[in-house]
Amino acid sequence: MASVLIRGGTLLTTPDGMRGVRGDLLVLGSRIEEVGRVEARGDSEVIDASGCYVMPGIVQTHVHLVQTLMRGAAEDLPLLDWLRRRIWPLEAAHDEASIRASARLGLHELLTTGTTCVLDMGTSHGGDAVAEELATSGIRARFGQAMMDAGEGVPARLLETTRASLDASAGLRKRWDGYGGGRLGYAYAPRFALSCTRELLEEVAALSRMTGTLVHTHSNESADERALIEGATGRAPVAYLDEVSLLSERAVVAHGVHLDGAEIRILADTGTTVAHCPSSNLKLGSGIADVPRLRAARVNVGLGADGAACSNRLDGFEEARLAALLARSHGGATALSAADVLLMATRDGARALGIGDVGALQAGFRADIAILDAERLAPGGDPATRIVFGGGSRAVRDVMVNGEILIRNRRPTRYDPGEVLVLANEARSALTARATVS
Repeated sequence: MASVLIRGGTLLTTPDGMRGVRGDLLVLGSRIEEVGRVEARGDSEVIDASGCYVMPGIVQTHVHLVQTLMRGAAEDLPLLDWLRRRIWPLEAAHDEASIRASARLGLHELLTTGTTCVLDMGTSHGGDAVAEELATSGIRARFGQAMMDAGEGVPARLLETTRASLDASAGLRKRWDGYGGGRLGYAYAPRFALSCTRELLEEVAALSRMTGTLVHTHSNESADERALIEGATGRAPVAYLDEVSLLSERAVVAHGVHLDGAEIRILADTGTTVAHCPSSNLKLGSGIADVPRLRAARVNVGLGADGAACSNRLDGFEEARLAALLARSHGGATALSAADVLLMATRDGARALGIGDVGALQAGFRADIAILDAERLAPGGDPATRIVFGGGSRAVRDVMVNGEILIRNRRPTRYDPGEVLVLANEARSALTARATVS
């Protein structure tokens, strides 16, 4: 079994904080074996981490890899126009080659900026292509093919029958859930209440209870979306999701910008996680989620960059920085510290995905690790402050997932980044030519 000794770094180890401690970390196989002062084994590869911060990799609880090629193609539009006029037509125009190219480019950006685990929502076709790219990249992921059996303005290519949507997800779950010793897992992905019938949502809820499978959806993203759901269902969006039994400790709801007090209590009572996506919410003009209020109510909150079509970047450290800053607009200067937001981006994200052995540097945990060169960070402050407010992603030097080094000295080990970019440019041109957008 291969072993790697990460020697002489500042380890961000504390389970309930991000206090830096100088030490070593021994990885044996896919797991962390020892933390502290560690002697090298005879066959250990030694990574010199002196002058570096060693931390758990970022866990992003909401991304759309299929949208990476759509960066810059849907600017200056509010959410529902953004979907109906640009994003859905582009997703409908995706073929297998463009889905693969989009996923590869997104995964390259995620890994090289320190993200080691994602919860991804695809479009309503091409799920196997996304899964194969996730498997090939080496990243840890939970993923699902988007489910859409209703909705105004949904292109025919994306619109499914209820039965076909359920069958497609059943097949993907059978083929991919647990792949790579659990590195990949499936998540049912009903897109949002406006694109799903009640029947579909209730069936997904029942399947999730029966199988223990995650559910990944959107809700309370914009004021217009909220009003339409209230008009269609007679209920607030979260109350409606609760009525169809979709909410539980297995559910991750992206955004949660426009929540009332009753909805927050439902989220807390059901154990549902909110995936906070600050860049996306700001760029689409959707608003600012009240993260301090959610956390005070004991709602688990993770972070996500959403898709490059709205956030333009897939940088988890940037989302952490924005989350910390925006929280202060609601709760003042002490609302969300750098240490708090790093825990949201690691431990709390892993908790959202039901992965109990990821998100901390502890013996027995999976070796999902990011090593940051401190010299590339703005000077001054404790480790968490330097990382969050000093430009964390630009310092990422090495990235390990499941004990395998995927980024070494800022270079991928499994693929050629130049080839990824060439294929992405080619696929983007072809995708844009196929799409019919207003």
